[in-house]
Amino acid sequence: MTVSGVTIAALAAAWWLLRRDGAWDTYHTPLFWPFLFASGIMIVFSTSDAPREPGWRALVWRVALVGALVAGGAALMASRHPINGIHVGDVAALAMLEALLIVVAGVATELGERYRPGTWIRTAWCAVSAMLVLALIPRLLLLLR
Repeated sequence: MTVSGVTIAALAAAWWLLRRDGAWDTYHTPLFWPFLFASGIMIVFSTSDAPREPGWRALVWRVALVGALVAGGAALMASRHPINGIHVGDVAALAMLEALLIVVAGVATELGERYRPGTWIRTAWCAVSAMLVLALIPRLLLLLR
């Protein structure tokens, strides 16, 4: 099987995993919208010329920092309402998971660019990695509880 075939299979598998067990339903709540937004931003970045530039890694780290601040801020605002049951550890975990999502998507994009420069592979690898992390986030949060 070629790399293209494996990539398409990985996209299908990642989509299935994200839709399985209600993980997708998690992202319908506003608290998790920053994760979807960050995934979209990274996928858009992967379609640009940015991954070819020498400053790609620095860009990914800056976006990860901003993403962590946004996700942490959203969780902090949600924690003010006691019915949500969000604690300080949850706020920190959400911020770190947002940064992890962005860094993993950035690394996958860079690897795709190195493997097949200028092709759709880098965007597909970015999407696969983002969907896999999105599918794991609810499970990781449950493990922290």
